[in-house]
Order: sequence, then structure tokens, then C-alpha cells
Amino acid sequence: MHCELCLSEHPEDVLCGDPHWTQVSLSTGAPESQPVDLTGQTLGHYRLVRRLGAGGMGTVYLGEQTLIGARVAVKVLHPHLGHDESLRARFYAEARTVNVVGHPHIVHIFDISEAPGGIHYFVMEYLEGVPLSRLPRPMDPAQLVLLLAQACDALDAAHRCGVVHRDLKPDNLFVVRRAGEAPSLRVLDFGVAKARRPRSEDDTAAGIVLGTPAYMAPEQWAGQPVDGRADIYALAVTAYYLATGQLPFERGQMAELALSSGPVPGPMPAHMLAPSVPPALSDVLLRALARRCEDRYPGALDFKAALLAATAPPVEPRLPAEEPPRSHTPVPSSQVVLDEEGPAVEPSSVTPPLTWVAVVRRRSGADTVEVRCTELSKGGLFMCCAEPFPRLFTRLEFSLLLAGEEIACAGEVVRHVDSAQARAWSMSPGVGVQFINPTARLRELIHRVQPSRVATPAPPGTTPAAHP
Repeated sequence: MHCELCLSEHPEDVLCGDPHWTQVSLSTGAPESQPVDLTGQTLGHYRLVRRLGAGGMGTVYLGEQTLIGARVAVKVLHPHLGHDESLRARFYAEARTVNVVGHPHIVHIFDISEAPGGIHYFVMEYLEGVPLSRLPRPMDPAQLVLLLAQACDALDAAHRCGVVHRDLKPDNLFVVRRAGEAPSLRVLDFGVAKARRPRSEDDTAAGIVLGTPAYMAPEQWAGQPVDGRADIYALAVTAYYLATGQLPFERGQMAELALSSGPVPGPMPAHMLAPSVPPALSDVLLRALARRCEDRYPGALDFKAALLAATAPPVEPRLPAEEPPRSHTPVPSSQVVLDEEGPAVEPSSVTPPLTWVAVVRRRSGADTVEVRCTELSKGGLFMCCAEPFPRLFTRLEFSLLLAGEEIACAGEVVRHVDSAQARAWSMSPGVGVQFINPTARLRELIHRVQPSRVATPAPPGTTPAAHP
């Protein structure tokens, strides 16, 4: 299986190259020269077995540790560039940057050295797999998002260390495949990464643009200072390209995005190009591709959460594990009750479900509202209420009256059941709420009231058991 680390097969593709767009070059003043093939030579304790790829800064070889035979990847700076002090510093800065961050989803670099003859190199873990650029497109959105979520974790770690990658693209996101394990992702090639620092010390101060144009954020394309939101933009371009097979912006539109003072048309929603893309995922990508960095997700973990939520399968409401399923469940009113009793439940051939009243504190904190609840268990309960529902993962503060005792509770909204679903399932619209850190007293009271639950049909003509 082919392994490509940090460099593509395009010689110009390390600093600024891209298979889709023309390149932005970095003038070094160094004489141009064909890369030297060092296959078969030994650098330190590493014998170079074969060439894996070459780029504008260096060549990557499959290496073998001569003492124990372990396989590694060795990245060698092109000898004709080794005379330039600034390029040597940039080359070694990549290794130092990676080790400063030190994250499982970032390729690990564990040696750096210089061999006789002015050959500069560092040694990395050898990864079996392929870059995202080699996978068929369009990709399955769910599979793609799981891989991008790992990239977000890596970016979050880098950004918290003050490091911006600045050259994220499918070539630099490597899918590792090991027998018996789920595919995992590594972020590669921090060769143009930069720790955030005053502009006077930054390469971009001299007007040098580093990166790959098709994936660069407008502010980066224009040579302005960048932060982690530029990486979020690049990851969103990658996601759009892999999900649809097309780049979000046409050739040349980046200049308009970066330099125009007027409005610029946004990209077509991804689901209009690839029907397999959920519309919610389209919305997430459009926000991450916003022209102004202030309009994007503020952090990599925010982007990750939005990606996962957009592709998560709908969660169907289910009865608590300790209660056998019912063929039919008469339910209370779907409307929130405000200081009055709701309409009575008509008698039926099935025992009505037990109900409780929760006094929910509104988010403003100014007042409360009473809500009928069913399906009480140790894990949570179901609140019967009308739409619009509070958003998923909203925290609710409320009190419950259990066995004559009012007890304070906190919960998180984890499920919505709208009117259409409620009709299909013969239940009330509302939200499922999961308890947050339930107290021992709350668990005790739930255990006390649960034995009185009646789950079998009542004989015809009898009166259902009263709520204790």
C-alpha cells in the first residue's frame, strides 16, 4: 500500500502548489536544481530504501533503521536549498512545531539531524494509507465527517499552542489504515505553519503568500495576518471538495473574495451538487466558508461539533429499559400547562401513563412554567410541550414533585418529538430530557415512585389506579 508523507508527487506542491489552481511561488534566490535522489544512502542510523515523494522544499524517503530494521519516513531538504539559512530554519521549524503540539492525529517526528555534506533531514513515523486526495469523490458524508472531526481535534491542539497550519488540503490529511482498526487521520506537512507572533517577525509582512490558493482563506490570500479560523476555512474547502467533487469557488474567484469591497456570491450549497449531502451539512460548510473570519466558527471544536450534529442520525424516542413496551399509550395534553390543570385524559382500555409536573425555570430567569412529564426513569424524563422546542443540548433547571417532596433537578434536552412523530407514535409532542448529575435523593425518590407504575391493561369497567 502506498504511503505518502507530507509531499505530493507534484514538485511544486509543498509551499504553494495545487493540482487545481496555478501556484503562488516563493522566491528564495537559490539556484534552481533538480532534486538529488539519495536512495540507497545512509543518513545517521537510517538507510534510504526508496523515494516516496518530492516537493519544492525536500524529498521524503522510506527509511529503515539500520540497527533494528524499523521502517520510518525521512524528509530531506533539497541539498541546493541547504545553503540558504532562512530555508534551513523553515525546514527545521516544521519538526519543532509538530513536536510542540504533540497530538495523536498529527504525524510524529522523532529525530532531526544533519549528515556530512550539508544534508539536512528529520525522521517521522511511517504511515500506511493514503491521503484524502486519493480517495474516490464524492465521499460518503458520514465517513468524511468522522475523519474531519479528527482533523479538528488536531487543529484545536495546534491552535491552543499558538500554531496555525496555513496549508491544509486533501494532500496533507492522511488516512491511516491498519488491519482490524477503524481508519484514522493524521495532519501532515507543517512546513508553512507559523506560531502567531507580531507581524514584523512574520513572513507575510514582506508580502509573501504561503499556502495553496484554492484552500486559502481570503485574509490569507491577501497576505493579511491569520489565526485558527483560516485553518477552519481550509478544512471546509477540503470537506466541500471531497463531499461534492468540486471546489466551492471557481478559478480566479479568490482574488475577488480577497480584494473586492463589495458583495461576492457565495458557493452553491453542497447538497445541490451531491444529493447525499444532508442540507444541515451544507449549512455548516457555508458558515465555515464565510468571507469574513468573524462569521466563521470561532474554534476548531465548534466546527467539529457542528459537523457531527449535521450528520448525526435522528434519535428516535424509546421507553426506558426497565419498562416493557406498550402497544398504545394515551398521553396528556401536548400544551404546556400554566398554573392550571390540563384537559382530563379520557378513559381507555389501557392504563394511562403516570404523569408528574415539572416547574421549569425559563432561561431569562424571570418566571417559571409548569410542564407535564411522563416516562420518568433514573436517566431522565419526557416533557410534554408544544413547539417550538428548546434546542438540543439546552440545559434546563427545574423542580419535580415526587412522593410529596419537591426536589431540584437539572437536565439536558437530548430528543425532540414533533407533532407528526407524536401522532405516528400515539404520544404527546415534547422533548426528552436527560438528568445531569442526579443527586442520591433524586434517585431514591424515583425508585420509590416507580413500583406504583402500572403497565398492564386495566380490566374493562374498572377505574385506573390513582397517582400516589
